[in-house]
Amino acid sequence: MAEVIAVGASVIAIIQITDRIIGMCKFYVETARDASPDLRVILLETSTLKTIFENLNFLTACNSGVSTTVSTLSGGDGPIEGCRRSIIELEKLFPPDCIQTTGQNRSKKRKVKATLATLAWPLKENKARKLLDEIMRYKTTITLAITTESM
Repeated sequence: MAEVIAVGASVIAIIQITDRIIGMCKFYVETARDASPDLRVILLETSTLKTIFENLNFLTACNSGVSTTVSTLSGGDGPIEGCRRSIIELEKLFPPDCIQTTGQNRSKKRKVKATLATLAWPLKENKARKLLDEIMRYKTTITLAITTESM
């Protein structure tokens, strides 16, 4: 039972982080005129990752247990944990307060923050690409394992 809870906690953490990254990417794409195309790629990849983990969470909950495949994937060096670490690092590349502005100048503050983030993005772009490559490899491994188990 503890193993089910541990897997569930990792999966839910990844879903929550991907949700925040999706929101931040949408914020930048909406508010910054010349948002980096990398932000769109991050948005799409993170959205697919979120869907995969939502389905993994659902399948784990429906089976009332953790299969050996999911158990292997969620080990300390497994792709679920690696994905969690990489997605946390990706989230750190975004300013934490970009969506939390309030008050009458919200729109203006949002635009200024988006512009500043867009200007700073080239400094973070290489790190983001590296993390996105890692996440895509983890995502592929997880998807193949789940698909193979389902057959």
